[in-house]
Amino acid sequence: MKVLFIATAYQRFKGDVITPWMVQLIQRLRQKGIDVAVFTSSYMGLKNQVLDGVPIYRFRYFFRKYERLTHEQTVVDRFGQNLFNVFLSFLYIVSGTIALMRLVRAKKFDIIHVNWPFPHIIFGLAGKTCGHARIFSTFYGLEIRWLKKKFPYLIKPFALLINKSDVITAISNHTAHELIPVVRKRVEIIPFSTSISEQTTSTADHKEIVFVGRHVERKGVNVLINAFNLVHGKIPHRLIVVGDGPERTVWENLAERLGLGPRVKFTGWISDTELSEQYRRCSFFVLPAVYDKHGDTEGLGVVMIEAMSYGKPVIASNVGGITDVVEHGVNGLLVPSGDASALAEAMMQLADNEKLRQMLGTNAKRSVDARFNWKRIIDNLIALYEKYH
Repeated sequence: MKVLFIATAYQRFKGDVITPWMVQLIQRLRQKGIDVAVFTSSYMGLKNQVLDGVPIYRFRYFFRKYERLTHEQTVVDRFGQNLFNVFLSFLYIVSGTIALMRLVRAKKFDIIHVNWPFPHIIFGLAGKTCGHARIFSTFYGLEIRWLKKKFPYLIKPFALLINKSDVITAISNHTAHELIPVVRKRVEIIPFSTSISEQTTSTADHKEIVFVGRHVERKGVNVLINAFNLVHGKIPHRLIVVGDGPERTVWENLAERLGLGPRVKFTGWISDTELSEQYRRCSFFVLPAVYDKHGDTEGLGVVMIEAMSYGKPVIASNVGGITDVVEHGVNGLLVPSGDASALAEAMMQLADNEKLRQMLGTNAKRSVDARFNWKRIIDNLIALYEKYH
């Protein structure tokens, strides 16, 4: 079976931080005998590649130095910056459609798997006209919220296009619910899992509270820093912030202004080995997600799943797909989004109660092993592929 994944961006080199969970998904599909290739945009003139055996077909859409619409920032963020990026987005759609039609004529795929269907359903349907491929469309949340907020007049035309998909999936029940006004058919829930190897429970506790993720507004680390400011004098823990992104300087400055410099460490991106060690060391993990200016929030929260796979309890905001992962008082704690006081109270609760940490951590490990293991995810996806092949 030949499957073509359509994605906004994909890794440019081994170790690239772009969509690591998709890289894992594709590698595991290939291990099961599915012949997967990727169709995505160029980055500053980057041409077709083969990485870890996966053919990556990249389409050009403008002069090399301007091909930065994707990868470094989301298209949503780029789109709103200036009119030139709006122009680039138009070229992206036109160029991608033409390139995909040429590719499908040459390679004859059985399934075209469209990720982020707004606007990539246009690519998928264009490809279908050139062959007999089935169309799978997978939603992550941001694209449907962006459509509703910025382009409400496109909802009906988009609905006509997306309902031509043979199968529609979402990564969480929250995202599936957001599709109700648009999608007329059943939405299958196919989440993703971690980009690091499955781990056994770690009982290590080095008095560290950890956040991992891209430093963007929707992660809510400013709320976490303000919450830590309320409790740092009452607990011995340090706050470790792993990752990087456009908000990093803002968050570092906030920590400095609050006098938290010695107790808050920004590590930047770290290796998988270092990340594994960080998960093992921590007391608990925090994901203080919020809705950003685009109306976007966590579609699932894969970093939580990673932490929970080490038997670590988590505290997270009760928004987006997070509630598909965390059950309050069972495998973690949920707090209102943006509420630093409530987050501080939950942090104190876990910091002071070892028995609670152990109970939540044990249940966390058990729940992710049962619901978010790669074998189950891959088997469910392949079953859908085979049903419509």
